[in-house]
Amino acid sequence: MKVTFLGTGTAVDTQKAQSCVLVEDSARILIDIGCGAFRRLGDVGVRVEEIDAVLITHNHLDHNADLLPLLKARWLENAGKLEIYGPPGTKAFVESLLEAFPYLRQKLSFEVNEESSFEVCGMKVETIPTFHSIVSRAYVIDGALVVSGDTRAFPELFSIECDALIHELSLPSGQSDFHTTPENMKECLDKAKAERIFYTHMYPHAYAVKDDILAFLGFGEIAEDLMSFSI
Repeated sequence: MKVTFLGTGTAVDTQKAQSCVLVEDSARILIDIGCGAFRRLGDVGVRVEEIDAVLITHNHLDHNADLLPLLKARWLENAGKLEIYGPPGTKAFVESLLEAFPYLRQKLSFEVNEESSFEVCGMKVETIPTFHSIVSRAYVIDGALVVSGDTRAFPELFSIECDALIHELSLPSGQSDFHTTPENMKECLDKAKAERIFYTHMYPHAYAVKDDILAFLGFGEIAEDLMSFSI
């Protein structure tokens, strides 16, 4: 399994693409597809018709903004049906896109699913509810890769045995909302059963002190756009 970070940024970044992870094995899956992710597909040489599914962790703009551009491009390239998976509310979100752009309604080929477990071309996917400002989920891919989406850190996610955990680390010390801080992350690290942990979705004021955060945590790596690793 090859994993590539197409986007590691946030809603305020101008130098990075927003949240998107490309997983390549028996299928090509995108986990989230924020603004700039569509452009990054060209950077890694993946054509739009080669994507088998998009998995949305939650329906915030920095995690789903490039879904409609991907669907339109696939229509223009005569690609097949795209499988879209997401938490409850994803069907309504996609319907709202078609209300805004009705000329696409009879042109796009896709199916939206809100199941909690499913398979994509033989790849088994499980979901775990997470803690964010709206309904959200993490994804467990083939028991090897865990992707948190936006959430505060919580022990149940870290206790999953896996090769790699990709977890958001949005905020620097002393801040708190529906995201992860270094202190919140530190509380969960002793439960971690992942062989590697990658931190992503860092707001610029957190990224500016990334070395201090890594020193405080003592474990893990900062993800960057176009970084890849294999499992």
